[in-house]
Amino acid sequence: MGLDKKYETGVLWQDIQHRQLIDLVEQLSDSNADKADPKMFTYTTAFLAMYITHHFNLEEQYMKVYEYPDQDFHLKEHQHYIAMVKEFRREHTKFSVEGALFLEKSILGWILDHILENDQKLGDFIRREEKKRILAQDS
Repeated sequence: MGLDKKYETGVLWQDIQHRQLIDLVEQLSDSNADKADPKMFTYTTAFLAMYITHHFNLEEQYMKVYEYPDQDFHLKEHQHYIAMVKEFRREHTKFSVEGALFLEKSILGWILDHILENDQKLGDFIRREEKKRILAQDS
């Protein structure tokens, strides 16, 4: 499936990272969790931990630099996701069909919802702020 255009924020680094994560989770289950590669499961959960660290930190830096007005809400969403992934990793240390399905349905579902709502707003805000800064430099 990959990243549908409706999920694109227009912020290149954000879209690339979102696409990479979604592709990885989809590869894990490949719509058939019972045939998923157990090594892919371990890799995917490790990638989720890295994703949280890198992607969320980057978004949070942009929110701080540009003084994003919905920063508190967005940070709470990130904290909720971090807690969900940590709990998932504690409960699913090895591959299982149930774990792969939960990863695909619940965790991927949350990511897609978050991108479609919160990250779209953040992306719009970042693009506007960057445009203002470029125009100010040209003046």
